[in-house]
Amino acid sequence: SLATMAGLHVVVSTAMYILERDVQPDVFKSIPHARWWGIVTMATVGYGDMAPQTGLGRVFGGMTMLLGIAM
Repeated sequence: SLATMAGLHVVVSTAMYILERDVQPDVFKSIPHARWWGIVTMATVGYGDMAPQTGLGRVFGGMTMLLGIAM
């Protein structure tokens, strides 16, 4: 389970960085910065300091939350 979550964490963080980097360059500065979002979103339902603004980012974020809850 830990290895699966670690792999998914890298994938979802990278995807969110790609989706949101142009809209929020100061929030999603790099993939390592987006990894905080990935950890918080997969472990809970978000901390609130980093949130997607685009429609596609919000849909992906919701799917990521459900994936974390399912794990």
